[in-house]
Amino acid sequence: MASFWDSLVQKYKQGTIVLQLIYINVGIFLLLRLTLLLFGMFRIDANWFMPLFEMPSDWMSILMHPWTVFTYMFVHLGLMHLFFNMLWLYFFGGMFLHWFNPRQLGGLYILGGLFGGLFFALFNNLLPMQEGIQDTVYLMGASASVLALGIAVAFYRPDESIRIFLLGSLKLKYLAIIMVVLDVLSLNGDNAGGSLAHLGGALAGLVFGYSLRKGVDLTAWVNPILDRFVNLMPRHRKMKITYKRPKREETYKMADVDQKFRDKKKQDSDQMDAILDKIKQSGYESLSQEEKRKLFDFSRK
Repeated sequence: MASFWDSLVQKYKQGTIVLQLIYINVGIFLLLRLTLLLFGMFRIDANWFMPLFEMPSDWMSILMHPWTVFTYMFVHLGLMHLFFNMLWLYFFGGMFLHWFNPRQLGGLYILGGLFGGLFFALFNNLLPMQEGIQDTVYLMGASASVLALGIAVAFYRPDESIRIFLLGSLKLKYLAIIMVVLDVLSLNGDNAGGSLAHLGGALAGLVFGYSLRKGVDLTAWVNPILDRFVNLMPRHRKMKITYKRPKREETYKMADVDQKFRDKKKQDSDQMDAILDKIKQSGYESLSQEEKRKLFDFSRK
């Protein structure tokens, strides 16, 4: 069992950001289902449990559970709901990484979810057709986040053709239009709240793509927050190491190595500044393949 877990952790660490997000969603799904199963076996009332993770639609409940604006985008209870969301995440995420970097994907996943949650809460409280049901409507699932990735790719590469089962070859811009139209037509259905969230995610992807063409990366503010959150997680206690004072000759060698390291760091910083300036002036598309590769490498450091 330990070797299986170690293998799973290793695959997670070595996987792309897309695979890691899929692992997280599937892991949370299994934990929630097992918890609800245990509640049922011991006849424990579970009505209080899921509202801790799903996003409510009325403002007072959101103020009482503000973390659900973030947690809902990782929560699934239905197996088919999870399967199709992860299938689209794998599909759109793979295409997204062809033209954008992993940090932008993670940032847009969160940004799309936040836009989706905002649309869900805003229009559930404003539209007359949703009046009186705010206390019973909750939002969960990665659909808004995934749609944000899909719309961003479609905006950036609208004429890129893909093959879809039973539909044949289809340009990304037409696939995006079909998905948005289906959500608009579903606004009067049983899952109107979910459709509202999808449209919010679609808007996030559209705004991201448009802003990036102008040299502004809307996901830039998300990643530092995620980095701080990760840094708050407990880490393994470091082993205590005792250092010996180096000899004078060794000190000279170390100083030389330190100087080379500082020179290399300054060179990388200058290259990064030049690339970012070029994006601001001419947009991401103006970068050469080598510059895109360097930008991708810098983002992973």
